[in-house]
Amino acid sequence: MRHTETTTPQPAQFTELVKLHMQGRRFLDHDREMKLLEEGVSRYNLTLADAQATLRGAAQEAGVASQSELDASTLQLIKTLSDRQGRLSRPDFDKTAAFYRGRAGAAVTEEEARKRVKRLMQEIDVQAKRSGLLLRTRRWFRAIES
Repeated sequence: MRHTETTTPQPAQFTELVKLHMQGRRFLDHDREMKLLEEGVSRYNLTLADAQATLRGAAQEAGVASQSELDASTLQLIKTLSDRQGRLSRPDFDKTAAFYRGRAGAAVTEEEARKRVKRLMQEIDVQAKRSGLLLRTRRWFRAIES
């Protein structure tokens, strides 16, 4: 007769699971991040803070950018580059989108990076600065699909 033991998952196993999910990636999107956190809390009995710390540590070790941390650093960059009236110029917008794409790698296209930066700007009420030689408009910003 075989005796089967049920073992409770250990936090070290959660760390290995996170590392497995990050293998071969440069970017961890919000949905995958939430699934990993849910798994850590429900299956491995970790607190949310412990699961987040494990996720951040593994991401940093693997050189993977998580969407939540990338959004936070991009928001800070937008705030830094915007002028006193809360406007961001087109060249600064392009630099911010390039920063986002550079950190996210091939997981995010240039157009997707522009959409995400636009969404982040709208979240903190930063406006696009008018641009153009003769007719200075915000058409360049409105042309980006939300």
